[in-house]
Amino acid sequence: MIFSILLSSALLVGCKSSYAPGDYYSLDGDKGVVVSVDADAQPLLIISLDEVSALDADSALRWGLENEAQGWRLPDKDEIALVNKYKTLINRTMEKHHAPLVLVNHTFYWTSSPCSPTHTYACGPDGLNCYFNQNNSHSYRARKVKNLKN
Repeated sequence: MIFSILLSSALLVGCKSSYAPGDYYSLDGDKGVVVSVDADAQPLLIISLDEVSALDADSALRWGLENEAQGWRLPDKDEIALVNKYKTLINRTMEKHHAPLVLVNHTFYWTSSPCSPTHTYACGPDGLNCYFNQNNSHSYRARKVKNLKN
């Protein structure tokens, strides 16, 4: 009896016993799509459903810092590469939740990873590239990620 009550309440709040990249995640106010999982199939990294567009690299980094208090931040180059790897699975879930799709057509996303003092990595549908990040020379999108386990 107690077990069935606990199981029912876990299902009501959106808990799952296991996750895979592309699964929807909603728990404790955090909503997103699973990017990576641990050996026990528990989510390690989620990507947000929302994004901002038309940002230069410095603005994207500031936007990422503004969200750090809630645990969200701009992804690094390795994390955005994982998003790119699983973009088909992630985008199925984004579409179900009426969220903008990631890394489609000519969309590029800034990362938090510099590749030189004047260049920052951005990821597009074809992978990572290094872009000049001064004088508002490139305007791309930004999307937050959150580590769920440290």
